[in-house]
Amino acid sequence: MNEKKVKQLFSDYSLYTYNRVGPVFVKGKGSWLWDTKGKKYLDLFPGWGVGILGHCHPKLAKAISEQCKKLIHLPNNLFFEEQAVLAEYISKNTFPSKVFFGNSGAEGIEGAIKISRLYGKSQRHEIIAMKDSFHGRTFAALSATGQDKYKDPFKPILPSFHAATLNDLESVKNLTNDKTVGVLLELVQGEGGINPVTDNFIKGLVAWCKAKDLLLIVDEVQTGMGRLGKMYAFEYFGITPDILILSKGLAGGVPISAIVVGKHLTDLLRPGLHASTFGGSPLATRACLETYKIIKSEKLLNNAVKMGDYLNKKLNALKDKYSVIKEVRGIGLMQGIEMNQESFPVFMKALEKGVIFNSTHNTVMRIMPALNVTKVEIDYGLNILDDVLKGL
Repeated sequence: MNEKKVKQLFSDYSLYTYNRVGPVFVKGKGSWLWDTKGKKYLDLFPGWGVGILGHCHPKLAKAISEQCKKLIHLPNNLFFEEQAVLAEYISKNTFPSKVFFGNSGAEGIEGAIKISRLYGKSQRHEIIAMKDSFHGRTFAALSATGQDKYKDPFKPILPSFHAATLNDLESVKNLTNDKTVGVLLELVQGEGGINPVTDNFIKGLVAWCKAKDLLLIVDEVQTGMGRLGKMYAFEYFGITPDILILSKGLAGGVPISAIVVGKHLTDLLRPGLHASTFGGSPLATRACLETYKIIKSEKLLNNAVKMGDYLNKKLNALKDKYSVIKEVRGIGLMQGIEMNQESFPVFMKALEKGVIFNSTHNTVMRIMPALNVTKVEIDYGLNILDDVLKGL
């Protein structure tokens, strides 16, 4: 089907909930995409961070194909091997815990909020989140999100959520009261513009949560699965959350999320209190376990560190060259370029020239390549970005 026909079908039959741009893509391999006309594009933001292994990794594709011939879906009131093995793997490689599987990051946030309500025993139910955070578009996750542009069209939003300032411990303390049950945060804000927590803040926050019996709920929907050079961002910062939420890159492109719940909380959810029809299917959990295996066998955490340092160095060289770049920030393969103008036109120009970045938070260019990205690919993409910036 040609590009014009596909775009017309979207216009005629798909709800207008996304600002779709660019060509129609038909194939992907590694960090590359091809459109209907055979043009090749470098994807440095694969699937909004979902494509942790790039597009169509051959080992992952093989595992998915094998599983499709064996078992695709079973309801969660029956036993099957794939989910049990994955739950064991995640628990043994995070912290003493048990795991609940869903389909998306927002669904994971919703489950974590429900667990916190049970922990508060109807007496404590308020959660402190962070300004500029993003936790999803379902209603509780949206209410926790610290960006008014997402919430305003749906007001009144749910009460019981308060927004502190990231890296300002006093703002968290000032919002804490006898109804507060937990603190929810990303260790590097993604949609908020690539804002990492500072070491002093996160260590102080852990101590505050312990002193006040608050649950520390860490949203690693974007930062998990090696994005920062550690399998999980909480390892990078040397802390242990009470509840950890994983999704996006968790299964390399197959929809899945995981709520990793510390052992001291695992008796709170009982049968009937939470469920997910499609969560943790044989297909999704097999794909997830294969993704973990690939990251380990191909030493992609080491590559994320090396390529992250290289990417950051190259981006700072562009900052020195062009005054339009105010700041470069990020960790590992999660980098952001703060500009003194709208970033969307830069994104569009780069797309026209064959490179996909991401424009977020109005003025930030977000770069989150696959963990197996190469120096050659980074150079190719940033040479085009250099060309675009030169044209400004």
